[in-house]
Parts: sequence; C-alpha cells; structure tokens
Amino acid sequence: MLNQEYVYHSSKVSGLKVLEPKVSTHRKTWVYATKDITTAAMYLGDNFDFICQTGLMSFLKGKKPYIWERFKGAFDLGYKDKRGSIYYLRPDSFKEGMTSYTAEVVSEESVKVEKELPINDVQEFLLDLEKEDKLKIFRFPDTPDGKLDHKEDIVEKGINWTIELGEDTLNQVKRYHPDVLNRVIKGLVEKNYEFKDEKWLDYNR
Repeated sequence: MLNQEYVYHSSKVSGLKVLEPKVSTHRKTWVYATKDITTAAMYLGDNFDFICQTGLMSFLKGKKPYIWERFKGAFDLGYKDKRGSIYYLRPDSFKEGMTSYTAEVVSEESVKVEKELPINDVQEFLLDLEKEDKLKIFRFPDTPDGKLDHKEDIVEKGINWTIELGEDTLNQVKRYHPDVLNRVIKGLVEKNYEFKDEKWLDYNR
C-alpha cells in the first residue's frame, strides 16, 4: 500500500465525482494516477510525445519531473490557454510498478474523488511549479541528461503507432516532425507494412 494521503489524477473534465477504469495505451482497464501533483499537472493540456515529452530526471538530480519541448513552441502548443482539474484520490486500491513510469500508479477499481483542484491556466501553473523548483522545463533545443535529439524515439513511435493505431499517426508526424517523415515511411516499408493510402510512399526516399 502507498504510504501517502492522496494520489492525483488530472483531467480536462471538471466536476467528476468518481473515476472509472478505462483502456489506455497499456491496453489495460485502469484508473491512472500519480504520486505527486506536479506529475499530474504535466498530463493536463493537449500534449503527447510528439509535442512535449515528460519524465523524471536522474536520481542525482533528485528525480525531479521534467517537460521536454521537442520543437520550438511545443510548450505553448501543449499547454497555453488550457484548463482542467487535478483530482485527489485515496491510494488504497492503487498499485505501483504496473507501468515503466515510476511516478505512475494504477487502480483496477472505480475510485471516489476526495477533492478537486481546478487549474484555470495550465501553462501558468506549470511555470509556477518551475519557479518553485518542483519542475524542470527543457526549452528547445535543450535536452535532458542522457537524451540526444536525433529523434530516433520519434521515428520508432511513428512506426509502431502507425502499425498499431493507423495512419493518422503519419499525419501527426508530418505536422510536428516533417524532417523525419521519410525515416518513418522507410521503417514501415522495411517491416512490409501495407499502406492504406499510397500517397505516403512518395516520402520513401
């Protein structure tokens, strides 16, 4: 059992009273939560790995949460003028170690909301957390320790997500990372992926 009073869940939807388990990227029916408010706040806004990536800095850096801007203006795109809520939940039904992200915990059961913290400006909330030294924001082209911005991770996700989720992933790569679209297409061709729209083969150069 987690030795803390609350865990935290973020949502764009306000006024929730109960959180129900839903299937997400791990293909498990879970309620997701985090061990701290800062990490929960990073999940607010319109953001995913092609825009800003999130994580924890090294142990020597105190395991501080970070946001990594993957292109210029990504932080604004993901968080500016966004709002939402952070929900306080009892930790009783939550389990650690179920995902690769150590700050994340999951519950297989419905969870009652204990308190709600409305966030009217997500970007300002995150900037305040950075000022309080609770969060590190890596502005493009800065990178976290141990990360190289050669975009191999973007290419790998572009290939895998296209196979698993469909070719809208390629539209997202083209929009946010057009410089690696040809590498994603080439990787799909090497895996004998059958394109639904053959226009993508024009990028296989």
